[in-house]
Amino acid sequence: MKFLIDRLAFRDALQRVEMGIDRKPTRPVLGGVLIEANNDSVVLMTSDLDIAVRYRIDQVQVDQTGWAVIPGRELVDVVKDLESETVTVCLKENDQCELIAGEDTCNLVTMESGLDPAATPEAFPSIPTLDGQPDLTVDKQAFLLMVSSTRFATARVQDNRFATEGVLLEATDGEITLVGTDGRRMARIRRPALTHTSDRQRSVLLPKVLDQISRHGQDEGGDELAIYFLNNLVGFRVGNLESFGRVLDREYPNYANVIPAEGKHVIRAHRESLSKKLRLVSHLTQDSAAVVRLQISADQMGVLAEHEGRGRAEATLEVDYVGEGLTAAFNPAFLLDGLKSAHTDQIELQMEDASRPAKFILGENFDYVVMPLSTVG
Repeated sequence: MKFLIDRLAFRDALQRVEMGIDRKPTRPVLGGVLIEANNDSVVLMTSDLDIAVRYRIDQVQVDQTGWAVIPGRELVDVVKDLESETVTVCLKENDQCELIAGEDTCNLVTMESGLDPAATPEAFPSIPTLDGQPDLTVDKQAFLLMVSSTRFATARVQDNRFATEGVLLEATDGEITLVGTDGRRMARIRRPALTHTSDRQRSVLLPKVLDQISRHGQDEGGDELAIYFLNNLVGFRVGNLESFGRVLDREYPNYANVIPAEGKHVIRAHRESLSKKLRLVSHLTQDSAAVVRLQISADQMGVLAEHEGRGRAEATLEVDYVGEGLTAAFNPAFLLDGLKSAHTDQIELQMEDASRPAKFILGENFDYVVMPLSTVG
């Protein structure tokens, strides 16, 4: 294997596949980058068994085709700090890969591996090829917005019963839905699919693959993102980037039962004004049990927080509301997370009463449900 490649293109490609490098690999090969040199392109692949990434670099001068698995962290760091415009990558006979950049030379020891999983227990994981018609295509910008609108609401730790650390991806009737929840709040967003070629699909993904697409899909060419449902994997393709995420096999909560119908209290507020008031009073909350109270009356909302031994803060903002009034308590971080992800300057809060879930309308077909706290006094 030998090829000459633009250093910046090589660096950017490595950054795209970097998230798939296992930082604490149970098998050494999982900490590597598989490089395949073809006729006029180079393909990089990584996998930590939860996600896998493939990226193709075109217009590469390939003098000798071949492949090698190179230690990933070292390769990323070395290419990042090279200074020449091009890099020559050459596989040597002594199980070393030589990188030549101007006057600088670096040799990395290759990892023993085989592309055939049956050949050796150290084999590099097999990564599917995304051939044929995708099961689903969606506008790229719309999908990236959907990810950012739900990812924040997922659980930080694993639940033994429900797969709340994952993001639900559901496709039905020409529409795609993403849902994120941690059991105390839930974000759901729906957008039309560009194409939908098969029956209803429903998969719960580890958020890591969506993070990878969000971070690097924006810079890929094209306006569409293709989605493939592959049994225990879901594959995504945008431009030259292909990302695969493992499907969680635990049950996902029935989100449809959580979303309340429009309550009798409907409050409309300016997103940034409410955010500023919440940030102000949350300085007087206790970190381990943060609580803010929303005191809603005609055309006005009071935002109150207090902490014994620290003090009390209260702020007021104008809202659009006509009714008998309502007081409810919430975790301020949950409210601020939702407001930060809102798509519109004006948001709508719908509640039946202070003890039932509150529904925030944060944009077109974008709902955010938050459970109130029971500490209202």
